[in-house]
Amino acid sequence: MFKPVDTDKAQYLAWSRAWEASARQSSLTPKQVERRLIGFFRRICVRAEPTVVLEIGAHEASFSRWAAENLSAPRVMAFEANPHVHAKYADELAATRVDYRHLAVGPVNGEIQLNVPRLIRGSDKPLTSRMASLGVHTQSDDNLQVTVPAVRLEDDLTLESEDSVVAWIDVEGANEPVLMSAGAVLSRVAAVFIEVEKETTWEGQWLDTDVNHFFRGHGFLPVARDVIRGRPHQYNVVFLPAEDAQRVRTAKMAARVLHPPPKG
Repeated sequence: MFKPVDTDKAQYLAWSRAWEASARQSSLTPKQVERRLIGFFRRICVRAEPTVVLEIGAHEASFSRWAAENLSAPRVMAFEANPHVHAKYADELAATRVDYRHLAVGPVNGEIQLNVPRLIRGSDKPLTSRMASLGVHTQSDDNLQVTVPAVRLEDDLTLESEDSVVAWIDVEGANEPVLMSAGAVLSRVAAVFIEVEKETTWEGQWLDTDVNHFFRGHGFLPVARDVIRGRPHQYNVVFLPAEDAQRVRTAKMAARVLHPPPKG
């Protein structure tokens, strides 16, 4: 029986696999590709001149720290759900422009359960690792569950008509609850850097093609991605509004992630 082709999924997979193949065949190491993708996203942020910077799943808030020093955005907000991580960096970040919040972004306003793996595939994980999530890791042998404060992004973030938002999202498999909470905020977003997986790592999670489907439904296109050393199932993607993504200037900037101009 003929099965209809999911055009969005097929287009995304063709684009993503071509980028991955080019990255692996280039003279750059995976770490260099990752750094160049971050550099590309930062240049996009400078060009966008945002008034609001969001980092969701912030950990030590490295992107927010960069934004606070290099962008004139009045609001630089970093959300970290893990209480152990937040306690570790709160004092340090209090001396910066970063509004470092102990909050999970997700489907409810109030409280939510956060899962902090302590043992994955027999390997101990500190409570301050990056592995905390609203989901449950599929290979976690010991999981600490803690109750943390939570907000829906659309309800927590008040925006004016002139506001422009850039967002960095690294939420360990919780992309669905985070993105679904954004609501009207998405209409103000100028750029997104997001970590995705192409294989299930967290129970019930959205995969990369699901994330792409969501963004395409809101008028965004993927423009660049990386590869991560030692984690072939996981990578980062930059999504931009279609109008910006289709500009020649943007395409040339994205191409330099894998093909830096020759020195001299």
